[in-house]
Amino acid sequence: MRTIWSALLLCLLLLFLSGCGEKQGAAAYVEQGMEALEKKDFAGAKAALLEAEQLAPGEPRVLRAMGIVYYEEGNYEEAMNYFSQALLDLGEHGEGSIREDILQYKVDAEFQCSAYEEAEADCGLLISLDNECAEYYLLRGKARVELGKTEEAVQDFRTALEFSPGNWDYCEDIYLTFEEQGNVLAGMEFLEKLCLAGPAEGEESRYTRACLELSLLRMENGLYEEALSLIEESLPVAKDPVRKELLYGEAVCYERLGDFETALTRLLSYRDTYGADEKVDHEIAFLETRGKTVEVSEGNR
Repeated sequence: MRTIWSALLLCLLLLFLSGCGEKQGAAAYVEQGMEALEKKDFAGAKAALLEAEQLAPGEPRVLRAMGIVYYEEGNYEEAMNYFSQALLDLGEHGEGSIREDILQYKVDAEFQCSAYEEAEADCGLLISLDNECAEYYLLRGKARVELGKTEEAVQDFRTALEFSPGNWDYCEDIYLTFEEQGNVLAGMEFLEKLCLAGPAEGEESRYTRACLELSLLRMENGLYEEALSLIEESLPVAKDPVRKELLYGEAVCYERLGDFETALTRLLSYRDTYGADEKVDHEIAFLETRGKTVEVSEGNR
């Protein structure tokens, strides 16, 4: 959500451009209302904007301002109502920039209300106004995830990244959106993009978190060599607590791959660094037993 002050400037500019007299008086009340809103005086803001509505009935910019007040107050349903009325009063041939601006606020409110069908539709309207805006595709994709439209969501996310290549914030957001829905498989390609991007300067933490998450998923699917490769690539730049998890995962991968000696060495080093705990001690005892078993087996040959 943009700042209230920038919203105020746009409201006032367009109101002053549209005429004088009563509309200028309405603009003054809008300014008063937005100043009250800056102070979190919601009642004062509403009172001022009601005066503005009296002077300029059906003025979309006044309705938009009232919608912003309700949004900031946390009354998202009422905010949606005002934004919807503002769009109706603007009409089909109203200024495109104002329509786009109101739709942006309306979509924000719809997400807050979990009104995902409405958000999907309004994101479609935003895309019709600017079909190269990556954020609009991202938002529609997120709405579609909530609606269970996985294939359409993935396509929207891919389009968003086409218009905003290398946007690792988007990749992380997309994966987490799918993860929250319990559909990590659908979000896998976006997690992989984060890992393939490597540890860009200032992005080491995001990169290592992504590698940890993907390595755990690989391990769940029995792909221990792939998991180990991810872990070893990310360890040089990893910091705790992610580094701790990566080191433990590294030992597990070696164990599952049958390299018990290396697994034991890694776990002993892990214990020296982070201290003993029941899980680690159990694994070490198991690996020591396996080592002795291997020694006995070789001695009997």
